[in-house]
Amino acid sequence: MPPSKGKGKGKKKGKSKKTKNRAPDATCNCILLREIIIDILSRLPVKTLLQFRCVCKAWRKLISKPKFIATHFLHSSSLQPSTGSLPLLLHARHLESSDHLLSLINLSPESSSVVELDNPYPFFLHNILVAGSCNGIVCLFQAPLGDAIVLWNPAMRQSRNVPLSKSQPIIGTHSFVSIGFAYDSQKNDFLVLSLKSFGPETMIADEVEMYSTKSCSWERVPNEMGFRVVRLSCNLIIKGVPYWSALLDDPYGVLVYFDVSKRVLDKLPMPRVRLEIQGHLVNLEDSLGILLWDKTDKYNVEIWVMDDEDGWTKKCNVEMLFGFDRMIGCFWNGNIVAEDENGVLFLFDPVTSSVKAKLCIDNAKSGFSMIFNYSESLVLMEGMRPVKKQAARDKLAR
Repeated sequence: MPPSKGKGKGKKKGKSKKTKNRAPDATCNCILLREIIIDILSRLPVKTLLQFRCVCKAWRKLISKPKFIATHFLHSSSLQPSTGSLPLLLHARHLESSDHLLSLINLSPESSSVVELDNPYPFFLHNILVAGSCNGIVCLFQAPLGDAIVLWNPAMRQSRNVPLSKSQPIIGTHSFVSIGFAYDSQKNDFLVLSLKSFGPETMIADEVEMYSTKSCSWERVPNEMGFRVVRLSCNLIIKGVPYWSALLDDPYGVLVYFDVSKRVLDKLPMPRVRLEIQGHLVNLEDSLGILLWDKTDKYNVEIWVMDDEDGWTKKCNVEMLFGFDRMIGCFWNGNIVAEDENGVLFLFDPVTSSVKAKLCIDNAKSGFSMIFNYSESLVLMEGMRPVKKQAARDKLAR
């Protein structure tokens, strides 16, 4: 006997219910394999991925997963050097208002551009500085006492405040607080370092504290070497490790760095060159480097690199065709950024001995520009909030 209509309907209804409860797949209607789709998405810019979150719920969920975010950053940071697209974060001051200009420099073999970013700091805090960037997160703080610290993702337009330590710096006792920024890839933990420096008339070692975004707490880091830093922030960050130039029992000075895995401070020597030589620490292809030049010579720059086995070695001597007034730093691939006497930033290629680009920052004061390595990412952390978009007329009316 053929099945009744009621049974047939019940069977169809059950099948329909099973299909309805099945979790949607981001690639169920695609002819490409799911792994290929994920690989393609992980190589796209952050701006494009933010738009793709609206395609479907499955894509939105995928783009927010920690594993996808880590894979995307790995592709983003590895592809930029090979393609020539090496972004830098530029910090400058407005010519009239002295307000802070935070911009992104994008350079490629075809073109160059400077895009001003929306500043997460309120305008009434006039002494903000950039400590550096790790995995797309930028650390900003209020100088000289580090009494306001913000972690900011420019690509995602979100930021969060870092709670201050209960051990506050004492005005009149501490001359300044130097802020460093680090990243522990093993624990996926962003770390903020606070080095409290005493007055110049004393030789008391810096007091060091560390804030962990994982534990949301501060803890004391012993300063057994007894060093004292000389800057308001770390000099640079390489692979999540911050470095400071510091004073110790050495006429050439030392470099102090934070060992992220061991959570301790350690030191490295500086190059043994003439004491009147000036230097600027740089990141050269993820290795510690330094640009050296004589105070009276604005046309010749030496590039030195630190090797784990041989120590400091001179890589090359660069003859600058145009005299520079101030050294700013360099890109990951070794292209030097300097400022001329007119306040114009220019990019110099040490291989071809030629100026590759000139960067004119609108309404920027000369003598205040600083650059930092930056790679965009999808990284967000708990407590982040959207950064308010600044209207063009507000930027002009500072």
